[in-house]
Parts: sequence; structure tokens; C-alpha cells
Amino acid sequence: MTNEPNRRLAELAHRSVHESLTAEEHAELEGLLLASPDARDEYFLLLDLEYGLAKLAAEETGRQSLSLPKGVVRPATVLRDRPSPTRSMASYWPLLALTLLGLMAVPVLFWNANQKPVAQDDPPVEVNPKGDQPRPEVAPAAAEMQIMQLARSRFFGEPRAFAPGDTLDLDHDYALVEGSVQLRSRTGAEMIVQAPAVFTIQSAESVLLKVGECSVYAPDGAEGFRVLTPQAEVVDKGTRFSISVNESGEADVEVIEGAAEVFTAQESSKPPHAGLLLEAGEGRVISSMGEVAAGDASQFGRTYKSILPDRIISFDVSPKGAPEPDKLLAVTAQRGGQTVTYDVDQLIGFDLIHFKVNQNINNLTTPLLSIDPKSGDKTRRRAEYLDRDHCLCTGILNPGGNEMPLTSDPDISNEDPGKRTPGLAVRFHEPIVNGPGPDVVFFDLHVVVHPEDGDPFHVSPTHFEPGLKSHTIREYDISLVDHGSHQLSSFRLYGFDRRIRSVEELCESNHNGGVPHAVPAKVIAAGIDLSDLGYPEGAEVRELFIQDAMDDENYIDPVFIGGFPPVSTTSPEEPNSTEE
Repeated sequence: MTNEPNRRLAELAHRSVHESLTAEEHAELEGLLLASPDARDEYFLLLDLEYGLAKLAAEETGRQSLSLPKGVVRPATVLRDRPSPTRSMASYWPLLALTLLGLMAVPVLFWNANQKPVAQDDPPVEVNPKGDQPRPEVAPAAAEMQIMQLARSRFFGEPRAFAPGDTLDLDHDYALVEGSVQLRSRTGAEMIVQAPAVFTIQSAESVLLKVGECSVYAPDGAEGFRVLTPQAEVVDKGTRFSISVNESGEADVEVIEGAAEVFTAQESSKPPHAGLLLEAGEGRVISSMGEVAAGDASQFGRTYKSILPDRIISFDVSPKGAPEPDKLLAVTAQRGGQTVTYDVDQLIGFDLIHFKVNQNINNLTTPLLSIDPKSGDKTRRRAEYLDRDHCLCTGILNPGGNEMPLTSDPDISNEDPGKRTPGLAVRFHEPIVNGPGPDVVFFDLHVVVHPEDGDPFHVSPTHFEPGLKSHTIREYDISLVDHGSHQLSSFRLYGFDRRIRSVEELCESNHNGGVPHAVPAKVIAAGIDLSDLGYPEGAEVRELFIQDAMDDENYIDPVFIGGFPPVSTTSPEEPNSTEE
């Protein structure tokens, strides 16, 4: 066919699907289809395309936008009004009609085959004109593999960030490029995967690990759980084991507890077969050529992870429609493997004792309708936006910093404010006791167009002693793309009339009265572990100094900082881990 008839056929097919054909166009389409086998093939492809696009639209909107086209061949009543055809033409009509019906039936079957199937035993859906109670919904089938927890995790190529409780698809390659994730199968087997890793869920009993590290715990009832690698297969016998697979396909298998059976790829392809039984304390390396050798005994057990790293897990905030929206309510953290939730009033507060910027003069934020007066005064009203306020729309923003972290005491009391160290310092109302995991939580206001990992910052002692050091936090426990980050309501940003060099200048200086911030922002969170600063376990810390790491033109925007009570005074929940 020429290009012109092709374009016309496409137009008529589109109008047919959308039921907008006139009688003349209906006849024109019929004539094209009767005249040419190529036209009929083209019509089929066009219908296929139309319904494919409609299916995508239905998945996006939840509404089916197309109905099936009516028959193109005219009904018999119309045909009888026409002059009688010759015998040869009369014998051709039924065959042609069947051909066209077949062509139109294929897209129908294609469309229906891609809809959600209904079990044969399910009763048909009926309209209930009498207003009786609707039938109870049938519970969905249990997920083959679910996400239990995530720790600073990021997947490549996925359309959205995952959250605990999400179900993973079967036979889909998942590329974990950062962090770690804990999975649980329908049978109860648990698996922690660490980045970088590529894995595929084959069923509730089988996972293919193409590259990366994983740790498996199979309790009673989950025996037989299998992890496949390019060159090996490991079958659980009621155990804890770990597997590390490099890019060449070499697999390092270690059994921590119980027993597991190991097969090479060649053995797995020739059932029935017997594998190598490994018991607790034993390990083997299966090379990229399928050869089995003993592992490095000095490294045994380093790969296996029973729980995800200690971190800030989540935080609760009052919703947008609440009388006081964006107010921090609680923080959940994992500390020493234990999951602990603190109400905001349990967190240890602080006083802002130092604040100095580098150049940025936008240093204050409030909720949109809570306007701070333009003129400063001698009170600490503005400092309290950070050290007394639980609203995450209020904060003291853009403190100064340095590319290199401090190696000596910061200057926070020089008589010349210009010589003081850029950054901010806090003094807690009571000592923070260094315990396992994060000891302090840091909340940052982060504009959605800024780097998704958050702005890095240095944390330092205000008084250096032997063994103490600065620590740079480059990864937030809850980043911009994480499901747990909080979208802020509208807020107001204030620009001061000078560069702030002290808390006193922050409180006394004038600003522009604040302007509504046009770009949406979220609140993200990071935990500060005092052990990373060199403090021994049980050490008491009263003050901390925080600086932006000056990796780019964006600065940190602190909106809340809180210390955790000592672990010994908490009542932790049951840990979410692979431990029994």
C-alpha cells in the first residue's frame, strides 16, 4: 500500500476503536479491508497498538478508556437491500466475514489475556439490585517475597523508592547499588542483601544472586530455601549461611549455624545428584570454572549479617491538616540491634551557643503563617526556633563550614566575632551517654531539587582530647528519595541584612520579613554515633560542633537536633532482625 492509504487506514482504525466512525467512513473502512490482505494485516497491527496504548493508560489511571470496535462488515439486513451479487461473490462473503471476525478477535483475546485473571472457582460478580450487604472481599494471596527493612538502600532503575511491606516481583532483576535490604519469604526464610548486588526472586523458596553478598536465616518451616549463583546452588538444611558472589561468578559460601548443601552448576544440571554438605564453621569457594576449594579461614564469618546496621529507622510527624502540621512526634532508631521508639519529649534538648555563617544570609525559616518580626531584639526568640521548637518548618539555616573537618577546638567565644569558627555549636541540657548505634538525631530541611543524598556535614567535639576526632556524615539514614522522608507544608524563608557571626547577631539583626519559599522541600534525618568521634562507650558528652562540609554551594539547614536517652533506661521493642 502507498503511504496515503496507510495514513487513511490508521485514521479510520483509530476512529473505529473510539466509536466515532460516520456511516460513510464505516463503508470506506469496510472497502479497504475487503480489497486488500495487506490492509487487513495493517488493521490488525493498528488495533494491537491502540489496545496496547489503552492498557498502559488503564494501568496509570485505573480506568479503561476503550471499548471493542463494532464489526466493520455490514449486517445482513443491510446486505439484503443491495443488488444480489454473483454466485462467486456470494460464496466469498462468509469466508471474508469469518476472516475479519478472526482478525478482530485476536486483539480482543490479547486485551483480555492481559487483564487480571479470575480463578475458576471464584463466583461471578453480580449486580445486587436489592441493596443486600456486599460479599466479603477475598484476601489476596500471600506475597512470595516482601521487604521487611531497608538501610540507606537505593535501587537502580526502579520507578519509585521501596518501603517496608512492599512486595518484590518474580523473575525481575533488582540492582541494589547502595545500602542493604532485609527480605522475608512466604515460607519464613529471611535474607539480608548488601550492595552492590543484583538478585532475582524466582519463588518463595528460591533466589538467584548474580553478584553481591547475602545472609540467609531459615527457621523451622523454611528448610529447603535455595540461593543460586552463576556457578553454585546452596540449599538450606535449617541454618544460617552467607554467600558472596563476585563479578566473575565466583561464590564464597560460609555456614554459620546448622548445615547447608552446596552444588556446583554442573551438578545442579544433572539431577538426581548429591551435593557437598557443609556444617557450622565450614566454608567453600566455587570458582568461575566450577571448581570447589577451601575458603580463607581467617576471613570466616565476616560476610554474615544477622541484622541491618544501627540507624534512624523512621520518624512520625503531624499531618498537613493537623492544627499544628509538620510537628515532630516521635523518632524510631535501631541501637545495638534493638528497635526503640522515642516520643519527642523523651529526647534530650539543647541550647544553641554558637552560630556563624560563611556567606549565605538566608538563615531563618518559619511556617508560612507564623511571621517573625523584621526587627531583632535582645531575647532568644529566634534561637528557640531551633533549640526549643518541635516544628520541622522552623530552623536556623545555612551555618558556615569548611572542606576539611576540625582537628582542634573551634573558636566560639573570641571577642572579635569575625575570628570565630564558622558553624554552629550546641550544649545539651543533660549529658548524652555514648551507647550503641546513633546517640543524636539530626534533621535537615532539604529542597527537592538539591542532591538526593543530602548535604554532608562535619561533627566535632568542642574540646579535643587524645583519641577524639571529627567525623563527616555523607549519607543520611533517611534521604530525600526514601519513603520515610517528610514533605513539608509551605514555609517562609528570611534573609538578614548582614552575615551573621554569633547567636546574639542572629537574634538582634533585622531581616526582610520573610518570603514564601517557592520550591518544595522535605525533611531528612541522620544519626550521629558518638563512637565515630572517638568517644568510648559510656562517655558523657555535653557539647557538639557542626559544620557544613562545603562540597558544593548548598549548605545544611538544621531544623531539629535531639539527643537519645541512655540505652539502659529504655524499654526496647523486639528487634526486627534475622535473629531468633
